[in-house]
Amino acid sequence: MLSEENVLNHYIQQANQKRREWAQSDAMRDAGIKEPENVKKITDITYAESETEEEKKWHLMDIYYPCFDRQRDKADADCGQNHRYPVIVSVHGGGWFYGDKELYKLYTMTLAEYGFAVVNFNYRLSPEYPYPAGFMDVCAVMDYLMKHAEQYCLDMERVYMVGDSAGAQLVSQYSIYATSQSYRELFSFRSDLQYVVPKKVALNCGIYDVGSLALEDEACDWYIPFYMARKEAISFFRILDYMTKDFPETYLMLSVNDSLAKHTAPMKQKLEEMGIPFVYREFGRDEPADVHVFHLNLRSDNGRVANREEMEFFGT
Repeated sequence: MLSEENVLNHYIQQANQKRREWAQSDAMRDAGIKEPENVKKITDITYAESETEEEKKWHLMDIYYPCFDRQRDKADADCGQNHRYPVIVSVHGGGWFYGDKELYKLYTMTLAEYGFAVVNFNYRLSPEYPYPAGFMDVCAVMDYLMKHAEQYCLDMERVYMVGDSAGAQLVSQYSIYATSQSYRELFSFRSDLQYVVPKKVALNCGIYDVGSLALEDEACDWYIPFYMARKEAISFFRILDYMTKDFPETYLMLSVNDSLAKHTAPMKQKLEEMGIPFVYREFGRDEPADVHVFHLNLRSDNGRVANREEMEFFGT
């Protein structure tokens, strides 16, 4: 039998191979696309303390602001007049083992052009940092934003969240965490973290009934340690059981060409059961190339439509 250390090393080797493959594909997708000129950036903000030097890179975030007047830094000017920007917190996807804020920079900067301050951040990835590390980092980001809203001109009464794939799972999990006392009680990490209930969320190409995914995807093995305590296991595998009627209004989206499309059905069913207002959209019937997380492809017509609809759904 492999030791715990050998199992981890085996998982890391597998994950690194997949990371290289995905990075090549994403680089081809984004090749030649330039950052928008009408967006102001504040980069590499440390949002949480790290226990090691290695962790520090995972606890960094950027904030992007709309800046419509290229001759004048409108973001700073508005801040000086006590303006507060509506906020979108983007949680990147990548199977809980891949991705970072650099990968999502182009996509999230385009969202800022709609008039939002957009938060784009790193979080700790498996298998090096198994569950609930990544989810704890999502909570830490929201806590940091609450405590530093004035510094960054953020309107925490108008907070929205968007996520895709594993990021959509994390957004839905955080939204349940913020609206369910019984769910929060399952966690043993810091109880002093402030949380905010998003006004609305956009869930794209996501996984929500994670118990069914565990039977078919090795990434779940990397994320969920075999030695996890029962209480922590419940907090991951039974997330939807803790949804309440206070879950935020939702834009729920998938591509019909996505092999993970079936994982949207449990969330749609739960939203219907709880009577939570939501918009449900399917894309890709007219474009087979629009597959998983197609909206990250800024050259995709359907992707642009989906992103525009979500920003209109949020409103400013």
